[in-house]
Amino acid sequence: MILDIILIIIGMLLLIKGADYLIEGSVGFSRKIGVSELFTGLTLVAFGTSAPELFVSISAALNGSAGIALGNVIGSNITNIALILGLSLMIKKSSIPKSTLAYEIPFVILISLTLLFMLLDGNSSLSNFDGFILLTYLIIFIAYMYNMAKNDKTIQEQLLEEIHEVKTDETSWNKIVFLVLLGIVMLAIGGEITVRGASDFAKILGLTETLIGVTIIAIGTSLPELVTSIIAAKKGTNDILIGNLIGSNAFNILVVLGITASIHPVIPDRSVIFDAYYMVGVVFLTEIFLFKKREAGFWKGLILLLSYIFYILINIKLG
Repeated sequence: MILDIILIIIGMLLLIKGADYLIEGSVGFSRKIGVSELFTGLTLVAFGTSAPELFVSISAALNGSAGIALGNVIGSNITNIALILGLSLMIKKSSIPKSTLAYEIPFVILISLTLLFMLLDGNSSLSNFDGFILLTYLIIFIAYMYNMAKNDKTIQEQLLEEIHEVKTDETSWNKIVFLVLLGIVMLAIGGEITVRGASDFAKILGLTETLIGVTIIAIGTSLPELVTSIIAAKKGTNDILIGNLIGSNAFNILVVLGITASIHPVIPDRSVIFDAYYMVGVVFLTEIFLFKKREAGFWKGLILLLSYIFYILINIKLG
């Protein structure tokens, strides 16, 4: 058991650091070839913070641990909103960009509902065809981000600051290639180690892999967002952070589950219908909280945090 816990911790550290290297190298690459900085920032922030979930889920699916794959994505999305956003709002009151309420949150609600209906139709499983549908949604999401990139200069500066802006004149091609390859290798190894450790740990305790996925693995793969949110909250940049969390949720569903299901059907070891409903519920709750005044503070953050604690307790009870 101790060895499994050590493997999970090592795997998660590799995932977090690997994602950081991948983002840094990719930003340097995009600037070298002259790609739009905002478009790069939007896609890399969301994809970079979803990279741990992606590698864990693909590794889990290929190793026959579909419960970890699906549970990881749903659990991470709930963690992003209920735990991370909740803590951020408790630290500092935040005003929300109008576009986030008008377009981004509704889009995440739409794809979350789509995922829920897929699970209801497939008895909590995702087929290869479901994966292709999610990847089609991804094209729409990227088109929206590209349009946003052309029209918003302010978000460009703030997003690039969050992903540790890389100066073009100080980043050589050798360093860029090294960082990207190192990040990918660390993510691959970290994903494999984490899945193996979590799977064995679940078997020892008599727990389902899905439960481990929606709790321990979900929190672990969401650590990049958690650390960033605390720093951003203290700096008073929650408005941009909320957009990033929403974007990360979209990528988790569209990229992580889209690619995973396209490679191998995802059939968990227990029903995740309750978890999927809860995921949709917390995003709806966020939209309701922010709709009127476009701002939220301590008490709304506390409600989100309590909803996360309730979710964990229910999952422990369900096993």
